[in-house]
Amino acid sequence: MIRTLAALTVLTGLLAACSGQQMYDSAASWRQQECDRITDAAERSRCLETANLEYERYRREREKAGEVR
Repeated sequence: MIRTLAALTVLTGLLAACSGQQMYDSAASWRQQECDRITDAAERSRCLETANLEYERYRREREKAGEVR
């Protein structure tokens, strides 16, 4: 019983991590479209740079920002 519960806990954690990345990746085109609406070229470029972050880099930067708070 304890092994089953432990296995389910680990599996749930893994699925949650995958879901977070999948959600982030699926929102990439929306983020890019929002950046395309910006008329200022420099600001649009900065926006696209942020919008196109790979998930792992995004996650690391998010964790780093959380440590600063």
